[in-house]
Amino acid sequence: MKMRKRRVASITLAVLTCVSTVGLSSCFQKEEAITAYEIAVENGFEGTEQEWLSSLKGNTGADGADLTVQDLYEASGFEGTLEEFIDYYMTEMDFPVQEDNDTETIAKNTSSVVTICAGFQKSIIVRDRWGRYQTQTKVSASEGSGVIYKMETNGEYTEAYIITNYHVVYGGSAYTDNENGISSDMYVYTYGARELFTKGDEDDDGYLDDGATMGDEGDGLRATLVGGAMDYDIAILKVSDKDYLPKSAASAATLGNSDEVTLGEKAFAIGNANGHGISVTSGAISVESETITMTSTDVKRTVTYRVMRTDAAINAGNSGGGLFNAQGELIGITNAKNIQDQTDNMGYALPITKVKFIIDNILSNTPNGQTGYVMRPWLGIETYLQSSVASLVDGKLEIKETFLVNKVLSDEQAGAGAGKFEYMDIITGMKIGDGDWFTFDRKYQFEDRMLNIRKGDTVVFKVLRENVETEVSVAFDKDEYFIQYA
Repeated sequence: MKMRKRRVASITLAVLTCVSTVGLSSCFQKEEAITAYEIAVENGFEGTEQEWLSSLKGNTGADGADLTVQDLYEASGFEGTLEEFIDYYMTEMDFPVQEDNDTETIAKNTSSVVTICAGFQKSIIVRDRWGRYQTQTKVSASEGSGVIYKMETNGEYTEAYIITNYHVVYGGSAYTDNENGISSDMYVYTYGARELFTKGDEDDDGYLDDGATMGDEGDGLRATLVGGAMDYDIAILKVSDKDYLPKSAASAATLGNSDEVTLGEKAFAIGNANGHGISVTSGAISVESETITMTSTDVKRTVTYRVMRTDAAINAGNSGGGLFNAQGELIGITNAKNIQDQTDNMGYALPITKVKFIIDNILSNTPNGQTGYVMRPWLGIETYLQSSVASLVDGKLEIKETFLVNKVLSDEQAGAGAGKFEYMDIITGMKIGDGDWFTFDRKYQFEDRMLNIRKGDTVVFKVLRENVETEVSVAFDKDEYFIQYA
């Protein structure tokens, strides 16, 4: 959600949600308390405590480093569940429990989130008081958020690639003369940089006030569009700078796995709330995966997005910002909220795993000197969700879905899978080329991973056909097997 303004109006944009983390504080053990090393010795470990620590691998792969409770549990040989192991330690070691105010993680996440100002120029014909017609330039702007997902050095320049929502940088024919409706005057501000770049911006809209032309004089780091797709509400921007950016605290976000997000998980939403600069809100994951239908960015049709829902505070201005988990990983790009009367705390974020597939697809379909787009493979089948069962697994609710082919399209609607699938085939997995097999637990995983297919790929699908596992090989070797989304 985004608010737009004319030259002198204040600008606001859609916001995303965030969540505060709760964790365990540092461990202060009593002298008489038993240690994990002593438990390991009791269970047969031979060697010194240092040798035991060196035998462990933390979550970064470094021996004895970044140890987690899971690492200690597995290495101790403790007989019982992980939950029992934690309870035992908290009892024996007087483990203090308190809310973890992890400002370091929040600071790192904030350093990867930026404010985006998008300016729009529209030529209009007006009639003056004497009846004469003349051309004037109408100037407006909108404001949103973005997340740096990659930074690299190119000679003396530092280049940052930024994820945002398509609707943040789109104005349409009503606001811009650009044929594609995208802003040609986009500027990026890192955290705390808004004042640094001010050069005569009296109304705080990101542009100078000494004329209608908004060119390189803008008071931020100028950004260009790499590519995007309206139907996925994702755009990729690029900033190249040799002065400010290399010396700033700006950094790329650490991408998480949104397929592993679970109900009730804590999360932080960071973005440009109400156009006042980067801020943080907190909440929880209310629904780990659902779909919402809304009016498209060009207001010509309706579109459906798969999203995560959160109860973190949502405000105009944070569209394109980041939703992070308690470990500091980016798990979503916030893009919408429910604003119906008597509806509270329903904000939405595009899952980062799918967003990454979209980004990779766009970057692989970016002709030299042109804007990139999504090429979605067309299999030519329709699927139906047959069953959905939730189970409690390791303290989390996990859903297992079964979906099947309920229609195979033919004639002009036929896709790459024409004549390959049969009615009632249950699709269980897929492998692209020489890659690894991926087994589907959810129907959306099948739809998301189709975005990874490129022209020339041969994809093998595993299906259950009359209770017999069968492999279906499909060659995506024709242009007509792909549909372009820009």
